[in-house]
Amino acid sequence: MKKLKMTIKAIFVTSLVLLFAISTSVQASSFGEPSFEFEDYNATTLDWVDSGKDNANTGSTALGFSVTIGGVTYSYFDMCIDGYIELLTDAGDTPTGRGYGSIIQLISAGPNTTYLLAAYGDFDTTTYGYYGYKLFPDRVVFYYNAETYQDQWPPPDPAELNNFEVILYDDGNVQWNFNSAQYELFDQDFFSGLYFGNTQTLLELAIYHIPQQKSYLYYGCDDRLSLDFNNDCIIDWADLDNFGQQWLRCAELNDPNCKP
Repeated sequence: MKKLKMTIKAIFVTSLVLLFAISTSVQASSFGEPSFEFEDYNATTLDWVDSGKDNANTGSTALGFSVTIGGVTYSYFDMCIDGYIELLTDAGDTPTGRGYGSIIQLISAGPNTTYLLAAYGDFDTTTYGYYGYKLFPDRVVFYYNAETYQDQWPPPDPAELNNFEVILYDDGNVQWNFNSAQYELFDQDFFSGLYFGNTQTLLELAIYHIPQQKSYLYYGCDDRLSLDFNNDCIIDWADLDNFGQQWLRCAELNDPNCKP
């Protein structure tokens, strides 16, 4: 009996070690790099277009479909000029509405908020460029053609435009398409990726620069991440707790709650 207990304990400990051994590769497995694609729109072909700086945004807007991403279902969004899209669960949600500053400041302003991070930075379209979205039954395209605030000022304005987009699909996939990067004076970091407010998890796609002629795809959590119980593509202590509870239940063969 003592030997059996030690064997069971060894199996359990080994499982925990393996669980955390693969955690460092979970984020990378959530992103792919397809061939470069770009859906190009001008100010007349977008469904909504605007110009502005800092915290200029759309307000709560219907996606036209419901999408589950990071374990939460969203039906609305708020798009900000500064390179992020805030996902909202219903029309009554109040967007954070924060622009400029660092990515840490954005998350601190709404730690429970889920963001699609296009290329978060201090963008400006008051003089040149525009930003907006295009709605489809199965996806929405968030489009940016903007210069940084530093490149907009002081005169003479070089009008160095950065052209990129984020596409959110109804199956929860997210695609980033970076067409051009033409900033010169910008002295802060750009950040692209995802932030899950329900688990307060930040997934980094690109940082310090805007890529050119590059596409990236977030395809969520695949079958290899069967231990990711809360579906945020990160294996963490919350998953460890769920894993341990399930293992203990399954140790009792007659437990009807045991999951294979």
